[in-house]
Amino acid sequence: MFGVRAVCWLALAALANFAPDAARAEAWPACAGSNLSPTAHAAAGARDGATLRLADGREVRLAGVIAANDLDGDQDAAARATAALDRLVAGKRVLLYSLSDAADRYGRILAQVALAEAEGAWVQGRLVADGVLRVGPEAGEPACSEPLIAHERAARAANAGLWAEPRFAVESANHLAALNAAIGRFAVVEGRVVRIGETASRTYLDFGRRYSEDFTIIIPRAARAAFRAAGIDLKTLHGKRIRGRGVLFSSGGPAIEVRKPASIEIIQGSGT
Repeated sequence: MFGVRAVCWLALAALANFAPDAARAEAWPACAGSNLSPTAHAAAGARDGATLRLADGREVRLAGVIAANDLDGDQDAAARATAALDRLVAGKRVLLYSLSDAADRYGRILAQVALAEAEGAWVQGRLVADGVLRVGPEAGEPACSEPLIAHERAARAANAGLWAEPRFAVESANHLAALNAAIGRFAVVEGRVVRIGETASRTYLDFGRRYSEDFTIIIPRAARAAFRAAGIDLKTLHGKRIRGRGVLFSSGGPAIEVRKPASIEIIQGSGT
């Protein structure tokens, strides 16, 4: 007998078979948890670029994605994201999928969202594919990060949406002035790992030899098991070109903390 999750996936796959080609490109992937409700929810509209309001007053945070916000210093980009989500969901019925029905600290439901109408479109997938949102694996189910990053990669190659704007472009790990100026913002940073350090509590991927000044990706000890489970030996990243994503903070030099393997892409020789 099929489980609840399998039934949900088959139902959405059936919807996708009736979708127009444009919508089918962002059809629901078999990555999220179970449907949180057997019935669809009426969506009132967008609260911001990554949060929608249901007609019953509850709010849903789109899992696994990041919208432009006030910290980015670009009100137009934030407004465009809100408008894009509103156009997609306002007045529609949506299906919510999550590994847990627990609310976040703001009382929001954290979920992957699909439109319940005939197109069965994956909301996160469509907005990332349009360059409206970026992928933030730390705020979503790990299994959904891979298809979202594939959408993001295509959007970046096409200079779609945010990817046409220098403020949101992939930043070089060597551009320390730009990284320091972006402290507090979500960023995607690319460079070559020149040193790997490890203590009892953390693993450090250093992108320069001035450890108190250069860019670093920090992996807490509690996250090491997740990397091993994903087949990533952190010690083998030495000398490799990688792309990391997260909120920049100051740890001597600019740094991001990564807890989920999907927040690191190994790009050396991959053509991406």
